Formats: sequence, C-alpha cells, structure tokens
Amino acid sequence: MDSGEMLSLAICSIEMRFDPRDVDHAIRLLLSVRGSIQAKRGCRVCEVGMGASDPGLVQCREEWETEEVFHRHVRSEEFRRVLIALDLCCEEPRIAVGNMSDRTGMADLLKLRENVAIPGAFE
Repeated sequence: MDSGEMLSLAICSIEMRFDPRDVDHAIRLLLSVRGSIQAKRGCRVCEVGMGASDPGLVQCREEWETEEVFHRHVRSEEFRRVLIALDLCCEEPRIAVGNMSDRTGMADLLKLRENVAIPGAFE
C-alpha cells in the first residue's frame, strides 16, 4: 500500500463506557452488526472489544477505503444500531472521526449521517 492510499482511509474510533447492567446488551448489539459491516465493500477493519481491566469500557474501530464509502456506511441501518449502543452509554463516548485526531465527537457523526459535509474532516 502506498502512502497516497493510506491518506484516503476513513477511520472511526469510538470508546464507550457502560453501566454494568447495560454492557452485555451493548456488546451483543455491536457484535450483531460487526459481520455485516465487515462484509461491506470498502470496509477494511471492524473491531469491537472490551477492556480487560475495565469491563465497562468498550471500543469500536472501523477503517474504510475512502471517505465516500464511510459516509454511505454512516447512513446505513448497521450504523444506526451502533448509534443505539451509544445511547446506552453512561457517560459521553469518545469519538474520533477521519484521518486527523482533531476531528472528534458525536456531532460530527450525526452530521455525516445527515449527509452534511464537515470541513477538514478528512484532510
């Protein structure tokens, strides 16, 4: 893979914290869509994991070949289920969207879902 190809990657990383009574439901919800997300054209990685020392912490990471396929994914039924899991969080999730670490937050994901351009998100 050349460096130009790496720069076109779209990355979404979400760190979520759940109350102990909600963590199993959230994990099942995220794992229920992981396979169909991985099977989508343009998906390079879809990972869901729990922190070994912190069972309330769940991490979800996706890598997409281009921002266009990522934007399409964000508007999909599978991603709607990821958003349902986010609603179960007991504190504000930490979300990084794009190639730059300074593009973060739920607001950016929701704008992408509404098909609104986010200036500089993938520069």
